[in-house]
Order: sequence, then structure tokens, then C-alpha cells
Amino acid sequence: MKRVLCSVLLFALLLSASSLLACSEKTGDGGDETTVTASPTASGDGTGGEADGGADSGARAYEYYEGHDFGGRDFHFINAPRLYWDMFTSVTADEMNGEVINDAVFERNALIAQKLNCSLSEEGYAIASGEYWDELSPLMMAGDAKYDALCLPYRYTATSVTAGYLLNLDTLSNLHLDGGWWNRTILDATSLNHRHYIASSAAHFMSVDGMWCLYFNQSLMKNLQLELPYDTVREGRWTLDRLAEYMKAGANLNGDAAFAPPYDGRAQWSSSGASVYGFTSYTSVFQKLLYGMEAHMIDKDDEDKMVFAASDERFIDCAVKLAEIFSVPGQYLDANDDDGFSYNLNIFPSGRALFLGGELKDAQVFREMEDEFGVVPLPKYDESQDKYFTTLDFQMMTFAIPYTQAAPEDAALLLDAMSFETNEKILDKFLGNRIEQKGLRNEDSIEMLHIVYDGLGIDLGEAFDLFGTLSTDIKNNIPQGMTEFASLIERNKKPIVKQMNKLQEKFE
Repeated sequence: MKRVLCSVLLFALLLSASSLLACSEKTGDGGDETTVTASPTASGDGTGGEADGGADSGARAYEYYEGHDFGGRDFHFINAPRLYWDMFTSVTADEMNGEVINDAVFERNALIAQKLNCSLSEEGYAIASGEYWDELSPLMMAGDAKYDALCLPYRYTATSVTAGYLLNLDTLSNLHLDGGWWNRTILDATSLNHRHYIASSAAHFMSVDGMWCLYFNQSLMKNLQLELPYDTVREGRWTLDRLAEYMKAGANLNGDAAFAPPYDGRAQWSSSGASVYGFTSYTSVFQKLLYGMEAHMIDKDDEDKMVFAASDERFIDCAVKLAEIFSVPGQYLDANDDDGFSYNLNIFPSGRALFLGGELKDAQVFREMEDEFGVVPLPKYDESQDKYFTTLDFQMMTFAIPYTQAAPEDAALLLDAMSFETNEKILDKFLGNRIEQKGLRNEDSIEMLHIVYDGLGIDLGEAFDLFGTLSTDIKNNIPQGMTEFASLIERNKKPIVKQMNKLQEKFE
């Protein structure tokens, strides 16, 4: 793998002066690595101020830089590879290259490096193949302090906590978890016994790129004389029933003999056909829709302890309702085959579906669509639900500080500053950049994405990888119209509860 070392010397105010960049490249056996350093002699007294905002001079200034000097220290992160799964995964940037998000990350890190007199670097390892854990686990077992901070996939949280690899973040005064720049929903969802070992923010864009939302074909909707759903969302009336109405209206054979079945319809699908489906995605969408309706498989009680919730009436009612809607031919098409039968690569972009359920990163595929597209949150169960919720996959990244960190308060301040600066100066750019289509900015969809992000959380069972095969069985049963969820859940409950209780004991 390549290792890239870059040094940035700042000679004037960061965002109003030019930077000189010198890079050298060498071959090594680690992951992709980037280091950014800043001269402590650059202008600024560490207190922040309007000049720190540059083009974003209206943004708030981070108030905790003053009095901290890290003495030129490098903070080294373990992370996923760059652009992993077509997501923006890097917490560093090699240089300014004209790309909006890359340059914003470069400027953010240069500002932090200037204020704190430090550098940032990272190595990336694949998650799905196990390469990431093969790198991190032996180091943690040996007490090796190679990494100063962890970009940690949720799936490894439980293992890392029970093995004693992670510090309790509540003990670190430089980490302002009650600040608006940390994701409160995920903090509340992933704590146990009121302790936090992981924290999520927009500073790792995988947590933004990986959040689920609904895309809709705006041009097709106008042709069908359907009301665009933006105001319905704003008024709190975007529910599963309302989505079902759109799905039914969007299903149209257009001269084709029949719709492909909602599930396992590859053989009946014709890429040259004309039929339009109400909704397309793949089976993971159902776990996300359940979460959006506050139907959790694992929840917590008032003492912040885990409880098995999949047996609850609400969860089963939501699952049954999904099965009744998404098993109707024409209303849904499950398609996750890259070879011409893909929900996001060809079915939705070619105008063959009114809605698509997917991650934010899917919008990059739709930029050159002939039709306009829009974005809305996952629907509520009904209008009595307080807000919209969304979630992400258990392989997405969160932040943690390893027990091997000799100066945890310094690492805490660095993460806090990264999260603040991203929230204030980059998040809106990122959301707008992702859904920009043919150079146009869709203000309605950007507003919708802020609503989506404000409700971003994760089911504790997903975060701690406790579901076993139950979640997969439920997701596969829904588009087949199989509604015997109560008995399915009861058959799978015992081993999940046993694993859940064992994990709970480790937090006590």
C-alpha cells in the first residue's frame, strides 16, 4: 500500500492566505497514510474569531483552543480506505485539489493544526474483509500505542468495550458531548449504564454518506400530477401510509405484460421494458424503515440497560404493515444485482421507479439523471411520532479513544475541534454537494437532508451486532408478504437475549 506524507506550512491567516505544500511519497506496508502539519508561527492566538471562518465568517468560532499547544505532535488514526464503498471516508486531505469536500477537510485540518500545533495522519484498512480488525486487534492486545484515535466501525464496539480497548469518554473534560456538534441520538442509543465509549459526528463523513433516506423522481411525480412531498414532511405528515399512496400511484405497467415479483424478481425483469415501480431498493431498507418508525429490536429502559423489544406490539405491527405494502407487485422491486438489475445503478436512474430507498452516497450516481430527483426522510409510522428518524449500517464509522492513548485529553480536544469545525463549516457544503444535479442546488432537498441528519441514530442491536439471523429473516420475509413475525421472533429471542445480557454485565 502507499504511504503519502504531506507538510503544510501556513504563512498567514489560514483561510485568506495561500498555503505552500511539499509532498514526498514512499512505499510501505501500512494503509494509505496522510499527515498534515502546521507551523505554530501562523497568525492567530488560539482563541478563534471571525477570521477562522474564511468564507464561512458567519460560523461560530470554537472556544476551546486557547491554552493548548501539542508541541508539534502527530495524531494518527486508523480508518477505512479512502472512498470506501463510494463514501468520503478520509479524515485528512493530502492537498487542495479543487474538490469542494476535499478542500474543506484540508482547510479544517490546517486550521486545527495551526491552533493546536499538531498534525493529523491516518491509515485505511478494509472493513468487510476483516483487514481492519486484523490490524487493530493485535495492537490493542499488545498494548501498542500506534493509533492515537480510532475511527471504529460500530460492529466492533461491543468487542472493543468488553476487551477493555476503549476509554470511557465521559471522563474526558475536553470532549464536549453535550455540544451540538456531537450526534445526541447516537450517544443516547449506544450508551450503557450511562457510559459512552463511542461518539459520532459529521467529522467522519461516513456517518453522513451512510445515512438512509428516500429519493424520489421529481419529474415523474410532476407528470403524474402528484404533490411533491416536501411540505408533507415539513408539516410532520410524512408517514408510511402516505408513502404507500405514492407507491401505488407510481406503479404503472406502461404496456408490459406483468410486473416482476417484489422479491427474487431477477428472472422476470426486463431492462428494455417500460414498467415503472412504486419503490425500489434491497432488503436492508426494511430494517431502516422499521427504525424510522421507532420500531427497535433492542431498546433501553430507564436505567440505560438493554431490553429486547422485537416482541413488542409496535415492532410487530410495523413489520406486518411493511409486508402488506411492499409485497404488492408493482409497488416494490427488490433489486441488488450490479449486472443490469440494480436499484441504484440503473432502475431508479433510468426512470423505472418513483422512489428509491438508499444511503446518501447513492446520490452521486444520480447526478447525470435526465429526470430531476428529490430527497425526503424515512417516513414516520403515524403523525403522533415526534420526529423523523434514520439510521445507518453497522459497518459505518464512529470515534473512540484507545486505552493506549497516553494523553487522552489531547485526543479528546482534537476530536472535539474536528467535530465542531465540520458541523459549523462543512456539513451544509457536504449535503449540498452530494445532491447537486447538473450543477444545480436543490434547496428543498438540502433542507430535507438536515431533517434526516437531525434524526440520525442506530439500533443498539445493529451497533453491537446482536441480531444474529433474526434481522435477515425479517427483512427477507417482508417483500414476500410473510407476516408471521411473532412466532419467528419468539424462536430467535433466547440466544439474542443471552448475548445481550452477557454484554450488559460487562458494562456493570
